[in-house]
Formats: sequence, structure tokens, C-alpha cells
Amino acid sequence: MRRIVLFGSQITTGGAQRVLLDQASWFFDRGYDVQAVFFYDKDGLQQEWSSRYPFPITVLSVYQRGAGLGRNLGGIRHGFFHLVKFLRQVRPDVIECFTHDANTLGIPAAVLAGVKRRFGTHHGQFAGQSSMARKLHTRIINCSETSGLICVSERAKRQALEEGIREDKIRVIFNGVRPVIVSADDRAAVRAELGLSETDTMILSVGRLTPEKAQQHLVTAASLLSEKDPHLRFFIAGDGPCRPDLDKRIRDCGAERYFLLLGNRSDVNRLLSAADLFVLYSDTEGMPVSLMEAMSAGLPCVASNLEGIAQLIPDERFGTLIPAGDPEKLAETILSTVRDPEAASAQGKAAAERIRSEFSLEASCLKYEETFYSGL
Repeated sequence: MRRIVLFGSQITTGGAQRVLLDQASWFFDRGYDVQAVFFYDKDGLQQEWSSRYPFPITVLSVYQRGAGLGRNLGGIRHGFFHLVKFLRQVRPDVIECFTHDANTLGIPAAVLAGVKRRFGTHHGQFAGQSSMARKLHTRIINCSETSGLICVSERAKRQALEEGIREDKIRVIFNGVRPVIVSADDRAAVRAELGLSETDTMILSVGRLTPEKAQQHLVTAASLLSEKDPHLRFFIAGDGPCRPDLDKRIRDCGAERYFLLLGNRSDVNRLLSAADLFVLYSDTEGMPVSLMEAMSAGLPCVASNLEGIAQLIPDERFGTLIPAGDPEKLAETILSTVRDPEAASAQGKAAAERIRSEFSLEASCLKYEETFYSGL
């Protein structure tokens, strides 16, 4: 039986982790022996994920962000050698590492453990890494022991090249998603749970509350629209370090009545069924899974005009793109979209067809399978 280890740096509700779990599920369903391994459990979700997914989910260390350098150096060292030991016991054919940190730890560990096929991935995000860490990552990817780097978008590939990674090491494979099946029952139930009336318009965003997601602009846009359309209701599903600042901004804008932070949710598909419009107004993105899922659910979408997003929404038939960092333009676009439901519905239908035909999980994972076993 073919064995694959998918290695992520942390258990959290991010896009890279979602891609990892979706890939693991696909390979498991295809008959592979699959192991999902994480360096540490940032959000305390290991038990929940283990009950939800049929493949093993392992956490290697007790590393804790913010616990101090001395403690965490020991945790990193322990986790690294635990990973080497784990790989020697499991003896996978392939290891795929997710994010720069996972690439930096996982590929050397796989070399020491004798794993023959060793792949890193690039999701277009590397915020917070020092220049030294980036240089180390580039050297690891470029070395002969690394089988290749898979970039999830053309933007991620360009970033990889700018980091000094050799082009012959790179293959672009777009993310893929399982289409969201919209449920009328879920729509009614979720809207009741959130206190929405039939005349309210539910505007949803999904993502980690981090600086690059720039959710403060959505709060500002909501405050600008509160008097123009009192039936607009705004929700963000996700959590992260920016939550205190966003809570304060919501209070300062007097937006508590119409803007709610939902925290981490395991029922995003239900939320998408209940929503009327999806917004992803980030400052930077790779190829966002949350947007792909919203499009697959047939939701009209408003998003930042960024390269990774533009690959999903190449023109206005499939959604509306606007320049990042302009909350007034965002407010104007949200209002024009909800006031033209016929055009919004047509966008949603076209978006769903595009995701289902060109960005399916099946198509993406078949390319990963070919890369793992046939090479770049």
C-alpha cells in the first residue's frame, strides 16, 4: 500500500491546514495509507479533528507560540527528532510539507528518515518570517535532497522565484475544493440562530483574524452602510490575533447591532448556505480556499483584486474585484451588489460552475498524485 505523510506546522483554522485535510481525505478515500502530522496544536483542535476524519492525526511537540525562546527551542528540537523517529517507523513513500515552516523542518527530517520523495508547498503567505528563516528555506528547497516545491498559484510561483528558488524545482498546482452543497434547511436554521429576519441580507467573510486579512476595512464599510441599508448584517467566521482590535473597532463604530465575530466555526458550509453575499477583502492572498468554497456554493462574491484571487475571478461574470485597502469602495460595491439581486444571482451561478469544472478537489489531487509518483 502506498503511504503518504502530510506535515503541517500547526493545527489551526487556516487555508493551508484546510488544503492539507482535504488532500488527506482524498488520498485516504483512494486507498492510500495517510498520516496527517502537525508540529503543534495551536488552537486545541486535535481531538475534534481526530473525531471528524478517518485518518490518524498526530501532534509532535508542546511548542507554544509566545512561551519564550528557551522553552520553545527545546520544543522545536524535541519535535524535529520526534518527526524523524515517526517517519522511520511509518516509512512513507512521500512527505508533503505545508507552509515555509513545515518545509524547513519536514524536508530535513525526511532526509534523515530515508523518505525518498520529499515535497514542499508554497501557499503565497510567509508573513512574520525573518530574512534568515527565508534564506534557510530557500537553501533547503534548492538542495538536491528536495524533490520539488508545489506552488498553489502563479502568484505563489512568482514569490518563490523572488525568494531565489530555482524554477526547475517548481510546479504550479491550483488548490481544489469539494463543492459546497447548499441546504435550504441549513439556511433557515442558521439564520434563525443568528436572529436574521427574511428581509435581512447576510454578508459573510471567512478567514483567520490576522493583519493580512485586513478585516478592519469590512467593519468600516459596514459602518458606512448602516444608514443606507439597515437590513445589512455582517459576520466573520474565524479567530486570530487581531480579534481584540476588531472587537474594539466594532464598538467604536457602534456596529455591535449589525456586525458579529463568530469565532472559529466547524460549520462553515451551513454559514455559506445562510449567506447572501461573500466578501474577502484581504491585503494579500495566495489562492484562498474560503473564496473557492463560497463561489462553489453559488454566492455572489466581492474580493480584493489580487493576482491569486483574479485567477478564480478573471472577469465580472464570476464576481466583483476591487482594489485592496479602500473601505469606501468596498461599501459602494457591497451596496450595488445587494441592490441588483438578478445580476448577483447570475454571478453566483457562473462562479459555482467555474469552481466545479476547473477547481475541483479531484482535479487538484490527481495532479498531486502524478507529481508525487512521476516527478515534476
